[in-house]
Amino acid sequence: MATATAIESNETAERRAKRFWIALVVFLFLIQSTIMGLVMHLAIGDPSAAVVPDYHNRALNWDATRRTLEAADRLGWSVTFEASDVADGRGMRALELKMVDRDGQPLNDLVVSGKLYHHARAGDVHPITLKSVGDGKYLALAPAARSGIWQLELKIDGGSEPVTQSLTFHIEGE
Repeated sequence: MATATAIESNETAERRAKRFWIALVVFLFLIQSTIMGLVMHLAIGDPSAAVVPDYHNRALNWDATRRTLEAADRLGWSVTFEASDVADGRGMRALELKMVDRDGQPLNDLVVSGKLYHHARAGDVHPITLKSVGDGKYLALAPAARSGIWQLELKIDGGSEPVTQSLTFHIEGE
């Protein structure tokens, strides 16, 4: 009888040990999976962790990108940009672009489009179109209520060659 009780207690102790070690391994795996999931959520879900839009394609086509960035200088165009000091109640801000050729003559009827983003939220890109209002001026209302550094990547078509401009501007806090 004593032998049967000893065998049963050994089996019970062995079962308990198996359960403990299996539970410990599963518990450590769950902790690791939770931490990994949290880190992935923070890395992917944070809009400030985005890369500059279209960076990879511009790098692959660097010669063509550089050529379009230098096209305004090659054509003798002068491009000036200004953002209004205030935004309306919806957070829309007026953006004005003025373009003249090397003789100071206004450049009208060009197709000007772009992508606008805040440096702290590069993943939140706003496409905009600037409309010609005459005298070489182009206007648009853009969602730029937040203060800080903004980037405007412009694409200008309708000239003798495509032109791109990258403009950085700062909006003061209100």
